[in-house]
Amino acid sequence: MNKNALKPGAIALANSPEERKRRENRSKRFEKGTGSRPENNHSRPKNGGAGNMYTRRDSTLVLSKDFGEHGSRVVKDIDLDALTVMGTCQEIEKQYLRLNSAPDPATVRPEEVLEKALLMVQNSQKNYLYKCDQLKSIRQDLTVQRIRNELTVKVYETHARLAIEVGDLAEYNLCQSQLRTLYAEGIKGCHMEFSAYNLLCVMLHCNNNRDLLSAMSRLAVETKKAEAVKHALAVHAAVNSGNYVLFFRLYKMAPNLNACLMDLYVEKMRYTAVKCVSRSYRPTVPVSYIARVLGFTKALPKVETTEERDSSGLEQCVEWLKAHGACLISDNIGDMQFDTKASSSTLYLPEPEDAAAHGDADLVVNDFLRKSS
Repeated sequence: MNKNALKPGAIALANSPEERKRRENRSKRFEKGTGSRPENNHSRPKNGGAGNMYTRRDSTLVLSKDFGEHGSRVVKDIDLDALTVMGTCQEIEKQYLRLNSAPDPATVRPEEVLEKALLMVQNSQKNYLYKCDQLKSIRQDLTVQRIRNELTVKVYETHARLAIEVGDLAEYNLCQSQLRTLYAEGIKGCHMEFSAYNLLCVMLHCNNNRDLLSAMSRLAVETKKAEAVKHALAVHAAVNSGNYVLFFRLYKMAPNLNACLMDLYVEKMRYTAVKCVSRSYRPTVPVSYIARVLGFTKALPKVETTEERDSSGLEQCVEWLKAHGACLISDNIGDMQFDTKASSSTLYLPEPEDAAAHGDADLVVNDFLRKSS
């Protein structure tokens, strides 16, 4: 069959009025999609999916212009000062509730009342969950009123310290991220102290070398000279080298709340140290030596003698070793000895028995909801 015989019929179909009308409609549809966007072929992505994304974005811009020309709503520059809430509530204590609508000025506390609320939380003897609820409420009132000053820094610092004390790392990280922004804006606060906390949190609990290197690179020269920051950097060196003797020496002399963040890593470091001792020493090691090296001896009131302090640390060490499968024996004079050979195959890391939210087994819902005087 001759293929050229089909050409006259195909040409006639292409020139038919219906086909011309169909082509005109198609070209108009593409003109609406591209709008008045200037041609820039060298920057247009070759990928079809990406090209569709750019087309949709440009169509949105054209539609927004069309809506403005026909009197529809158009997003313009918003005057945030005119929309800022000015609180009038005088209640010092207020429960935290998530906002589902625009805040009511009658339920928002002004700055002078928020200062009293912060002082009330700092002096309160109630549990952490109550304090956390009150501090979240204070933070919310500060946010809706766009208050960013030294009071804001104090609130976030107070909340971060309380979170560190009970091991609530999730809440601490939220506060730390806000503090980093506030410090960058030039608002005064305990920048050196929280730089040390940030380093310890990243190096001991994040296991992310990139975040650690980023945090260390942001430290200014004067920041690295601060006592708390120097301590955090020394802890990093001890952890990196596996020097458990140095780690627990730094643990005993930790400034501020550095020891609270180190507390969350102590169990792992002690287990690593005992495993190392069981492989390195033969046949036995005095438990008194292990108690001293692993930081079981704690500073007690000065009225107690050195023997009493050593006895307390020794008992804690014995309990910890037994809970981790260590084999202990007594020598000829009755001193406890750690049997390294037998323990090398019996040591294990047990699951925590009293694990609870925020690290405190005493925190229960009833305590959280109760507001006793």
